[in-house]
Amino acid sequence: DAAAPSSAPCASAPLCLWRRSGGMASSSIGASGIDTSLETSMFNKVLVESGERAKLKEYVMQTLTECGWREELKRHCVEVIQNKGVERVSVEEITAEIAPRARATVPDELKTELLNRLRLFAEEQNMEPAK
Repeated sequence: DAAAPSSAPCASAPLCLWRRSGGMASSSIGASGIDTSLETSMFNKVLVESGERAKLKEYVMQTLTECGWREELKRHCVEVIQNKGVERVSVEEITAEIAPRARATVPDELKTELLNRLRLFAEEQNMEPAK
């Protein structure tokens, strides 16, 4: 996801996780064939302006730290660098190898809780999911 910094591929992109877990805007074309990119940008705008996105990001970062996900990812990064050689590996190679594992190992409980929080926020804002 373009919003995710390379140091933490999914930890800093709650909307990214929501999309991947079947949220309101999993692609720009919804299930009914309607373009949902405007809904996605509007939802993200409300998340940012309300401060909710920052709160969700902090929640995700804290949870990933508490469960050991971040430390495990750091260990894996060191392992990749040691195996390839620090002089022969690029940031892009590290990211390409780490990102899939990072996304795959985010705890399901966190994904579920984040999705629930996003749905609740959408309901509180009187926003409806794309149909």
